[in-house]
Amino acid sequence: MRCKGAHIQLKAVLFDLDGTLIDSKRDIAASANATRQHYGFGPLPEDVIGTFVGYGIMALLSKAVETEDEPRLKEAHQIFKEHYRTHCVDFTRPFPGAFELLDLLKTRRVKMAVISNKPQEFTDLILKKLDLSDYFDLAFGPEATVNKKPHPEPLLTALERLGVKPSEGVMIGDSPVDIEAAREAKMLVGVVTHGYVSKEVLNASDPDWIVDSLSEFNEILL
Repeated sequence: MRCKGAHIQLKAVLFDLDGTLIDSKRDIAASANATRQHYGFGPLPEDVIGTFVGYGIMALLSKAVETEDEPRLKEAHQIFKEHYRTHCVDFTRPFPGAFELLDLLKTRRVKMAVISNKPQEFTDLILKKLDLSDYFDLAFGPEATVNKKPHPEPLLTALERLGVKPSEGVMIGDSPVDIEAAREAKMLVGVVTHGYVSKEVLNASDPDWIVDSLSEFNEILL
């Protein structure tokens, strides 16, 4: 664990979803490869597709089907969604320590929200299917605000709705996208190394905390 000392009157925690709260790499890769197959491409390894995650579905698909052509991307989007809608929790599960951390925050009456670049439909569906929905006061996909992460707007909008100042909140994610958004929102930010980005890249992005498991936040935050 790497950590910088920071005192905070914690009132809210904002969580990224993929790679942070849930291990969804296998199901995302399966749907991306099903989309690739439609266009005659062979499958890519899960770890390669994992590097496409973080900036939203269209960015992922642009890399997955190797095109920036808008009509083709729109078609690929539909193919991906049809597959993923059926298979989004075939193997996706909360990371170890997720429920323990959420239970602890709930017991301490800390407000919680999900801030994800995953489409709202799938953010809501997966939270429900994995019995996570009831923990969160808000769950934002990229459609919730004009700008998505790494822009700070989703974080600031969520905090405003929760009635919490940026100085009273923490963002927990797994990528430079989350770190940049939190920095711009003037929030403290911690990241887990079990997501889609290497520890070296996370270190270079200089978050307040880097941990190897969600359970480490039990002592850091409370």
